[in-house]
Amino acid sequence: MPDPLIPLRQLLLRDDAEGTLKHLIQAAQHAHRAADVLPIIAALPEVPQDWLNSELGGLALAWLYFRGMQHRQLDDLLETRPAEQLLPFRAHLHLIHRRSELALNLARFSVLQAPDGPTRSLTLTQLAGAAAMLDHPHWKELYRFQIAQAPPIYRGLARVQFAFDLQHHQELGEATTELTRALGDLRHDPTTSTYVYRTLVAIALDTNQPGAALTALRKAEAIAQDGLLASELFLPRAMLTLNLTQYHVTIQTAATAREHVSVPDRLASTLVLGATALALMGQTFEAVLMAQEAAALHRVLDSGRHAILNHLALAYLHAGDLPRAQEALSRADSYSQHAGTLSWLARAECARQAGGEPLPPGDGIRAQLATLRWSWVRAYLPALLEQYAVVTFAPPEWTVRVSLAGPVRMWMSGDELPLRSTRPEAGLLALLVTAGGQVARERALDALDLPGKTPTARRKALSAAVAALRELLGWPGALTVDGGVLRLSDAPRWEEPSMPRRGREDFFCEGRFDPWVLEWREERALAGGPD
Repeated sequence: MPDPLIPLRQLLLRDDAEGTLKHLIQAAQHAHRAADVLPIIAALPEVPQDWLNSELGGLALAWLYFRGMQHRQLDDLLETRPAEQLLPFRAHLHLIHRRSELALNLARFSVLQAPDGPTRSLTLTQLAGAAAMLDHPHWKELYRFQIAQAPPIYRGLARVQFAFDLQHHQELGEATTELTRALGDLRHDPTTSTYVYRTLVAIALDTNQPGAALTALRKAEAIAQDGLLASELFLPRAMLTLNLTQYHVTIQTAATAREHVSVPDRLASTLVLGATALALMGQTFEAVLMAQEAAALHRVLDSGRHAILNHLALAYLHAGDLPRAQEALSRADSYSQHAGTLSWLARAECARQAGGEPLPPGDGIRAQLATLRWSWVRAYLPALLEQYAVVTFAPPEWTVRVSLAGPVRMWMSGDELPLRSTRPEAGLLALLVTAGGQVARERALDALDLPGKTPTARRKALSAAVAALRELLGWPGALTVDGGVLRLSDAPRWEEPSMPRRGREDFFCEGRFDPWVLEWREERALAGGPD
């Protein structure tokens, strides 16, 4: 894509208001990547404010914020502009916030007004999304019509939203197909591709494939090289770690997301998962506070309807606050099968806690319960699920396994972590696991082959190794330093490390030349080695 800033500045020099604003619109509409729009947004202070305050200026800003995925700025823009302006973008935000009736009404009206081209592609996708949210019988046909006639960029965007709605209707095979096709349409856009992989994580978890979920997350992480893309990964990381019972990591992911995720609905979804992890760890008060924070992001904490209130109700139930749970449920939407099942579970738990008759599940709920795969639900509502004889997948045990029989390697919950065996953090990990999980700082300084000739340089190198190992494990409390002692967290179960067989002491931490490693090899060889 040619540099759009060159013609922009030429138009500004000519004092061409209309030409400048039309150029901004076209640059946004035809950008292949969201990242291409960000330099234009950064150059907006060069555009006279009175131009941007005009109706055409509002349209230019809306397109830039939409294609640049700047949802918070788009939300702020729409609050300051007349209600009849920018209808396609109002419908888009209502879809994001799952305000189904408003989204459908605005999408219908904006389709009638939309000219041919990108605006019409956008409005048709919104119309299909609103119809899907309301379970209109022809919502799939609306999506397929839009996909068949849209140019590649907008076809890919439509496929992503189609897959999102298919996922919410539990049609996961078709959703995966649409996402795979979207990756082809959007291959030049790492931002949207990251979003696609994020959705594939959720689908893999719904089908009890944590390995596939981890693969999709790692592909997303390989793409995400800057803050914009990295912020997309907090939600899938929280989903994956919650389902792997890595609750400490989930909570930390949710807490960190506050600083990095600007899109309200994504931050709310991440906080909901953090609240769930807090509840499962017995921190019910903190869980309620985080669930309330999530609902507040959708502006429905005290009034209004939204599906997120199902999660808030569950947090109240976990804390034993039945009246507040019932109030939240009275306003909770269930716009999809997933949300509907969650809502039914919350209402059934209300009935159980109130001592009433068990809530009879309809055929649709029975079918959903029969295939219930959310491991966190199993841990969250054990008494309820036992009452209905629901069989769910047992959450995997959170374990860490380290192999010292060869290069240092590490696995968490069965998946290998990208530990480089020649790095100081690998030697530090080996020292810690052989010492029972904790070691004095001075002992680590003496034992490890750290870079640096001076004591100060070696202390800095040790601090860097601690930080690298902590980041690799995934949460701040994974490795703590207190009172001069380095200590591994006992939150996961640390399996006994694998050691080399008798006679192969040279395989212990192969490739490492830390003083203590050399001593270990020599001592074991003299003693005959371990069995």
